[in-house]
Amino acid sequence: MTIDWEDNTKRKVFREALQEVYPSAAALEVFVDEELNENLATVADGANLQVTAHGLIKWAKAKGRLDEVYEAFKGQNPKHPVIEKLEWQAQYPQIFKLTQADWDRLFALFLLDDLADLQRAFKQGFEEALGLTFQRARPNYPPLIKLAQIRELLERYDVNSDGPVLAVRFVESAIAELQRSSKDGRRDLTVLEQWRDRITLQHNVPPKPTEPVKTAARHAYLLVALEEYGAGAGAGPNVKVNVYPELHVTGGAKPINFGAGPTTCSVNKVADQISRWIAQAEDAPEISQCEEEEVTLELFLPCKYLEADVAMTWSVKDKRGDEVLLGTHRRFLVRSSERIRDRKIQKVLMQRWQRLEACVSEGNGCSQFHLQEDCFEQKGALYALLKDVNATGLKLVAKLPTDPGKRIDLLHEIIDAAIPIAIWSSDLTEADVNILKTEFDSLLRQCHLTNFADLARQWRMRRTVSASAKHIRLLCDRPDRLPRLPDPDREEDLLVAS
Repeated sequence: MTIDWEDNTKRKVFREALQEVYPSAAALEVFVDEELNENLATVADGANLQVTAHGLIKWAKAKGRLDEVYEAFKGQNPKHPVIEKLEWQAQYPQIFKLTQADWDRLFALFLLDDLADLQRAFKQGFEEALGLTFQRARPNYPPLIKLAQIRELLERYDVNSDGPVLAVRFVESAIAELQRSSKDGRRDLTVLEQWRDRITLQHNVPPKPTEPVKTAARHAYLLVALEEYGAGAGAGPNVKVNVYPELHVTGGAKPINFGAGPTTCSVNKVADQISRWIAQAEDAPEISQCEEEEVTLELFLPCKYLEADVAMTWSVKDKRGDEVLLGTHRRFLVRSSERIRDRKIQKVLMQRWQRLEACVSEGNGCSQFHLQEDCFEQKGALYALLKDVNATGLKLVAKLPTDPGKRIDLLHEIIDAAIPIAIWSSDLTEADVNILKTEFDSLLRQCHLTNFADLARQWRMRRTVSASAKHIRLLCDRPDRLPRLPDPDREEDLLVAS
């Protein structure tokens, strides 16, 4: 790969890499002696490492040996990012469409807190502009954890007519994501829209093809979130909780108004509220556009209730008014109410959710699930392990502690580790580990893990047809569909109907 060393920016990039890898004059001297058979003090001398490294590159360029120095560096450091950067630039002609001023103006409009939205916007824009996913195009590219990475990628791909298209598609997606996540939709994105319109006109970017609405892919979700009523509320069927209902349809930016509002009641009365809300939700006109005119229930429960068998203990009324067990009448999933307000957990959850989506798109959704066969004696050990292995899911086949307090501690560790999907068995008997593994794998592999309507359907089906699956518990969470709970700092938000 021939690199244009006449370009001073490329020499600077290589010089900085030399300083990073060989952080002292002595280390650089060893490299020059062993790889070039030269004395560093003879070819380059200086008061500090920067001057010495610059002198080495200047000497090598004058002697026609800079390619030799680069190849020696590459041989010792084959995975250093400077190699990909320099050789990418050498492979593609550097005829950029957008100016540095264009990029400066664009990225000056973003905030550090926009990173999660811009990660999604870049991947969506990339697929729309180039016709393949970024994961498939660059499978070894490190996670996007900085805005600077997104800018660098956009600039790298701005070497032909696809560059402006990618830039515009990215900004289109960014506008949509920022509108969706902004509080009350009040963020002013006018300047961002003007940037998009200017680049579109200047580079003759074609409009995005209009796609028909795919109603078959839409699902309705009734979100019901329980929060403790007052401090130290304890647990039990008569404990009061605040309950918040919301109706969501996939693809919709905002919840649907279906005539239901929050209430306060005892835990054993929540199912009565759910019965009414299901009927109200399924009467909403938007439901007719969904694949099924039946809502999937997402229950956001406090940790102390995660092990409760609500499928077999809560009853709701069907359309004829008959009492039916919740687990029979309704497809549902359990989510964590503690995670809703925790910004740090939501940030980690977003990163892991995106990795789970990538695994699912590649046809191997469970590839980064962690299998845990033993319960740790030490408190916090499971949390630490899940953070270190960076899992997208947990299959816990170990027998859980008999002590209720220790079981709650264990569930808190799973919640805090921000695992998108966790599966375990509440059966206190010595269950056969291999049977549990088979049940877990049968459930997880048969469903589309990021489609919660399908996951809820498969979970109900397994509980119905398999006796060993009746005790299976699932905790599922996704960062892009959350109920909007009242702001505790606003008194008017805390007024809940009784």
